[in-house]
Amino acid sequence: MHTVGVIGLGNIAAMYGKPEDEFPYCHIGGILKSNRVHLVAVADMLEEKRESFKALWGEALPESVKWYDTAAAMLHDQQLDIVAVCVRGPHHHAVTMEVLQSNVKAIFLEKPPSCSLAEMDEMVAASATKNVPITVSYSRHWSPRVLRMQELVQEGLIGEVKAAVGYTGHSVLSFASHTTDLICQFAGYCPEAVFARGHLPEGDVPDGFEPEPQLESMVVEFRNGVTGIQIGANGEHSSFYCEVLGTEGMVRAGIYIPPYAQNEKREPIDLSQHNMPENASVFKVAYEQIADYLDGGPLPHCTNSNFVAVNEIGFAAIESVYTNQRIALPNPNRTRKVFANG
Repeated sequence: MHTVGVIGLGNIAAMYGKPEDEFPYCHIGGILKSNRVHLVAVADMLEEKRESFKALWGEALPESVKWYDTAAAMLHDQQLDIVAVCVRGPHHHAVTMEVLQSNVKAIFLEKPPSCSLAEMDEMVAASATKNVPITVSYSRHWSPRVLRMQELVQEGLIGEVKAAVGYTGHSVLSFASHTTDLICQFAGYCPEAVFARGHLPEGDVPDGFEPEPQLESMVVEFRNGVTGIQIGANGEHSSFYCEVLGTEGMVRAGIYIPPYAQNEKREPIDLSQHNMPENASVFKVAYEQIADYLDGGPLPHCTNSNFVAVNEIGFAAIESVYTNQRIALPNPNRTRKVFANG
């Protein structure tokens, strides 16, 4: 089993799930559900965070888990295969660069991966030098039925993909990026230009940052000819789902909805004949993809160039909102620093 250390014990690390949940939506829950990875250490500099985490998860944790009040102490003391970076967005760059100075073998980084493209570039360069892949937690990606629908589309279930339409708005990098990744999951991770509409939220941001826009709509042009459209609002089936249009039919996929497909005659396709999987914690699935890689398998989804593509789209959308221009990728403005708090 591969050892895991978690830095940051807030909501997505631990508090969006409970030990008794069948499919816990948090890192700790996914780790504990897996027999491929083993939690050995956790770190958070805030005592109240450690205490809240202990109150909720303490009895479910292995007795051998070590507790730290700094990431540095954990990284110095432990030999970790996987480190999960679950601090708030503005700290992702600094903590990830710190992790890359250790002997870790893989990093699972919460979204948004960075507050600027320059930060992302530095992390990607350092990870390449160390040969340590960075997987970004666009967590809804790993819904087992969404993954199976992705496979079926790639196998030609609806012919050649022409368009992917996703539904989710709110903050571009910190929230809507889940559906941006979902669009790429079916359209391909090869964006070449973005045009977006949005608005800036009220309220102040820390010095040195610009506000993170709220997405209203976005069009993504892909090099393979597919068009991606993101609607910055719920659709007929709520949010975090995508409708994929092909030359021989369409599919609908998302973490919170049943999968659906129809042929070119608009007749439903019986997906029960296509080996649809049972549900599982998306974090369990993600960690097991990372474990597969460490055992000699392929890179996990949402890793390296794939997360870079999603983040490039997000920052291009922000650039487009600010400038009202179509933004060709890669985005030439690498230094715009956005308060993407995750």
